Amino acid sequence: MNKQTTSEKIRALRKSKGLSQEALAEMAGINLRTLQRIEAGNAVPRGETLRLIAQALAAPIETLSESEATTSPPVHEDTGVLKFLNLSALSMWLFPFGNVLLPLALWIYKRNSVAGVAEFGKRVVIFQIAWTVVTYGIAFISMFSSIFGQLRAPMFPLYFISALLVINTIVIIWTHFQIARGKEALFVFNLKIIP
Repeated sequence: MNKQTTSEKIRALRKSKGLSQEALAEMAGINLRTLQRIEAGNAVPRGETLRLIAQALAAPIETLSESEATTSPPVHEDTGVLKFLNLSALSMWLFPFGNVLLPLALWIYKRNSVAGVAEFGKRVVIFQIAWTVVTYGIAFISMFSSIFGQLRAPMFPLYFISALLVINTIVIIWTHFQIARGKEALFVFNLKIIP
């Protein structure tokens, strides 16, 4: 018995619902070219992309995944994990680098068992790494520049770092509400820091 690939399942389900590729791409909130590559078998949808397609087709994500029961554990949907992973970055208020360490640990632990965590968690961690480098970099530079008397306005770095903390907090909270509404999250950094 031939097993259907994910691309074949998506194409068959889309056609059975009478949807064009354009309509499905729009409903799922993904790029049309991405859907075309998936249905052609040139790309395998994973994580958030697979979750969005399954949601648009009103199908359980498990029905679209290729059955690999012997090689990997089952993947299930749980937006609570996505929300918690996102909100864990607020630990920056409790301890330094908490905004990177806690989301990274959750991403590593849940990326293969919860749909969407692999891709979304990677974006959260990359965003938080970039934010941390900028924020702590400014703090480090301002510390040394004030020691050598090169900084004329000693309060400016403090205001700037405080503003970055508030901005990051707003991004995290806004992303939480995006996930709760079933929309794709804000973290759009696609740096190749994490494979």
